[in-house]
Amino acid sequence: MKKFLKLFLLGMICFVLSQLCLRLPILKLLNNNLWLNNFQSLYPLLYGFLITLSAGLFEEGGRFIFKDKFLKESNSKSDAIIFGLGHGLVEVIFVLIVSSSSLNLMTRSDIFLGLYERLLAVIFHIGMTLLIWLGFNRMEKYRYLILAIFLHGFFDYFIILKNIFGFSNLILYGSWTLLCIFILIFIFKINLGGNRNEKI
Repeated sequence: MKKFLKLFLLGMICFVLSQLCLRLPILKLLNNNLWLNNFQSLYPLLYGFLITLSAGLFEEGGRFIFKDKFLKESNSKSDAIIFGLGHGLVEVIFVLIVSSSSLNLMTRSDIFLGLYERLLAVIFHIGMTLLIWLGFNRMEKYRYLILAIFLHGFFDYFIILKNIFGFSNLILYGSWTLLCIFILIFIFKINLGGNRNEKI
């Protein structure tokens, strides 16, 4: 129980450090840059891709560092799931706090979609944590890190596409749901394997 609590808390800390302490303050600082504002206006799709890719870089990079530096002996599937759950749930808490001021303006449909989005996000975080763990166990940690970064950016990029092209919530949430179905299959089917006695 203590082991799972430690993994859960480390997952939470990973999100707080990678997103709240690093990525979001950096993005806020860059928002004041005139050149970047012009770049965003001229190339919204490319700018959006770089922004979503930065989410993958910081969050998956954070998972990678925590696994490499603090969780060398944590190789099991259950360990990865608990860490990913901590990472995902603290993001849920953060989003709920940020959204609390506008709750009175939300319809029941908005609230349902918001909660459903968070559920999909938690599934996604667990899947990406398993992917990072798998890279370490298969001795291909950098290859799997790059894959996780781009998958994360791709997942978030649907928000940019919706904002630019104005497609419906059905397409957005349908796409996310389809991706998360594949991630759930990955979560249930994957065998991390690897030699736990080898140094990574």
